[in-house]
Amino acid sequence: MKPFNTFLCIICTFLLLGILCLIFPKDGIPFLSTTLRFPSLSEMFPTKETSDSLATPKEDPEEAIRRMLEETKKKEFAAYADSLKYYEEFFKNGATRFDLPDNDPTWFDRFFLNLEIASLGDGVVRIIHYGDSQLEEDRISSTIREDLQTMFGGAGPGMLPAVAKIPAMTVSHINSGDLSRKLIFGDSTLLATHNRYGPLAQLAELRGAATITFRKRDDRKNQFPHIEGFRQVRVLVGKESSNFSASLTYEAMLENEEGKTEIKKLTADSPTIQEKENISVYTFKLPHKASGATLRLQGRAEIYAIAADDTAGVAVDNVAMRGSSGTIFHKIDKKMLAESYEAMNVKLLILQYGGNLVPGMNASTEKWTKKVISRQIKTLKEVYPEADILFIGPADMCKQINGKLQSYPGLNRTIKILREIALEEGLAYWDMHRVMGGNQSMISWVKRNPPLGFSDYIHFTRAGANHMGDLFSYSLRMYYDYFKFREAHKIDDKKLNDIQAFSDSLKKEEVKNDSNSVEEL
Repeated sequence: MKPFNTFLCIICTFLLLGILCLIFPKDGIPFLSTTLRFPSLSEMFPTKETSDSLATPKEDPEEAIRRMLEETKKKEFAAYADSLKYYEEFFKNGATRFDLPDNDPTWFDRFFLNLEIASLGDGVVRIIHYGDSQLEEDRISSTIREDLQTMFGGAGPGMLPAVAKIPAMTVSHINSGDLSRKLIFGDSTLLATHNRYGPLAQLAELRGAATITFRKRDDRKNQFPHIEGFRQVRVLVGKESSNFSASLTYEAMLENEEGKTEIKKLTADSPTIQEKENISVYTFKLPHKASGATLRLQGRAEIYAIAADDTAGVAVDNVAMRGSSGTIFHKIDKKMLAESYEAMNVKLLILQYGGNLVPGMNASTEKWTKKVISRQIKTLKEVYPEADILFIGPADMCKQINGKLQSYPGLNRTIKILREIALEEGLAYWDMHRVMGGNQSMISWVKRNPPLGFSDYIHFTRAGANHMGDLFSYSLRMYYDYFKFREAHKIDDKKLNDIQAFSDSLKKEEVKNDSNSVEEL
């Protein structure tokens, strides 16, 4: 073929291809199971700008990856910030919130971790609830115990004194024989000749033979189900003992040959004995869940506590000290107290005091109050740093002033001082007065049906104590939910700070936008 004809053929081919580029549908032509496509003119003959963009990316690949990760992080933070905002609102403004050192809502983390470990079967985590007459009859403590044992497992009433003079609403407690009670609080004629009082701030001197029986009260069948079901009984005994021995029988719900459940009285095996420098711990392991038990003691010894618990979960002890302001802990033998806490695996100490300080509180007593309460807290921190300490302040208290029921004049001053001391010493503080509704709120609690407060306008009824215990547990659960939320999303302190910074930046942006909108108007 001649060169001209060849050139003409090429030109025609390009023209034909150009026409096809122009008329061929952009989305292609369906044909059988596929789609026929043809490139456009811009794809056939790219411009310099297009070529440059294809040859050289506008954004560095590493920069693009970094930007994508940053955008993903912002989306993640935005989702977390919304959830955290819910918790932060409660921690800041909730009436039942805890006041925490540095407003740190992670204050409970160590305690919650201990609870979770115990709930998996690794021993018993113990909470000792010390307080004044608001706790008598196992009030408030019993509800907290039931709530926490429902969440984390556990059973039994916890530590009990060998001699109990004030009946509890949860446990029937009877003792007989050669036991005499000694107290570090209250009646000065009951003081011991030494300071070995143990974890319950009291002891019983055994001089011969004695029997101690405890079981869940029969009139509480539908309440406090976790009081039953304990599987171990421990007795804390002083080392200065002579010919001491202990045996135990217990009551268990077992099936008989006919398949019916009945109560059987069984004898426990001999106890194991854990020897410490100042105390001995006698432990009876029970093969069945018990609803009641009888201890038979013989010899000469000091009995500091009897603990009825499960083998795992949480235990809550009620230690009510009528008339006390909690100014007794520095008087107890420190080594013995530390050994007792360690033996019983105490992880939280609750101090509920202040009501007995209120009537005498004024400007001249503030300095003494700060000094003596700080001393108790420092003592407990020194004795046993493994336990966290939580302070519960006084409830509302009212009396007739100028013919009108009003909150005690020294109440708010007392609460302010106790909160300041607690936070300065690194404790959590729970404000019962605020939880109730503030000044004069006890009046409405007394008028409720059924009444939540007695007509003395100071103490809770059983219903009121149960309600207060539930409010405490609900608040604690909010902090536990926050703990679980951070755990589930692997939010450590650094990530929490990053999310907080991101949330703060959003708030600043909102404020800025609102300001601009106002200026435009």
